[in-house]
Amino acid sequence: MDADRMKRKDRARLPERKRRRLFLKEERSTSKGGNEAIEGLSYQSEIGLSVKEEDIEKIPDPVPKPCFSSSSNLKNCSASSIVILDLETTGLIQHGIMPHITQIAAVNSNTKEQFSRYVAPDLPITPMAEKVTNITWSGGVLCYRGEPVDFVRIKTALVDFLEWLEKFPTVVIVAHNGRTFDFRVLCNAFRSCGLKDRFCSKVSAFCDSLTLFRQKFPKLEKYKQEFLAQHFCGHTYNAHNALDDVIMLDEILQVALLSVSDFKKHSYNTECQFLQEEFNSCKSKNITSLRPLIGEKIMKSCTTENIAGSGLNLGHLRLIFKKSGEDGLVDVFSMKNSLGKPRVTSDKKVLGECIPVCIF
Repeated sequence: MDADRMKRKDRARLPERKRRRLFLKEERSTSKGGNEAIEGLSYQSEIGLSVKEEDIEKIPDPVPKPCFSSSSNLKNCSASSIVILDLETTGLIQHGIMPHITQIAAVNSNTKEQFSRYVAPDLPITPMAEKVTNITWSGGVLCYRGEPVDFVRIKTALVDFLEWLEKFPTVVIVAHNGRTFDFRVLCNAFRSCGLKDRFCSKVSAFCDSLTLFRQKFPKLEKYKQEFLAQHFCGHTYNAHNALDDVIMLDEILQVALLSVSDFKKHSYNTECQFLQEEFNSCKSKNITSLRPLIGEKIMKSCTTENIAGSGLNLGHLRLIFKKSGEDGLVDVFSMKNSLGKPRVTSDKKVLGECIPVCIF
């Protein structure tokens, strides 16, 4: 029996309150070690006059990876809370780069009130997106099927959307394939326009109807919205116009007899989507420097992605190791982020595998 197992066995024999004290002591030690590794000697007390320049280099604060569990803040959710959303855009999400919105539309599932705006993009519309959406942008004129339409700039569209949403209580936004596309593009737009806080204060949760249908109707042949329209409602519609899409999705949801409790069960907190985008952005920025660790089979791909997403690159790891050695890396990887979860991992087996001295 190894030392760790003996320690766990001894701890299990202790009274609950003493076990708790030991756990908190261990957690404080990890936090202190992590902070010292991150901030170097400058974290220690009474050292301001003797600190060396290289010791005050700052490691980035941890970026938490969200857990997309059911939202817990939907106690007041009702039929009037469900808002169906769809976006048309300049193209797809490619290499983490978000397209711009060209049309945003929504309908309240209970009152049937509608919202729709065409939006002038600051990116060119790809030929494929023009073909699919029938929206073109040229010479300062936005057209749908060749006919000019009234349009606004993105910030105006988002402010108008927020004002429209304020009519409804505890809003849950539903979109088909929303977690993969619509919610990501929408959150990027609200953050870029400085409206994230206002949006999060109004919209309590997101619900991806694609996930909902897959779980409620696991034997369906397909889950594309056009197929669902034919399967549940028995007719086709003008797909890829945002307003027609939300009206059709609302009808599908009604005919499929999906309840408010179904939406609540499959919803997640709005803030999770923003956190995920920040995590993805950090991962894209940092992963290249860490790829050699995968190639040399020093780390598994999933561990490396979690390190990169948390805000660390290879240079940061070397800096931590230079200051505090392997123990510093263990403490930084294990210390809690703003969600109370380890920055990377606290699993001792994973830590033992991914922190060999030879890479530094």
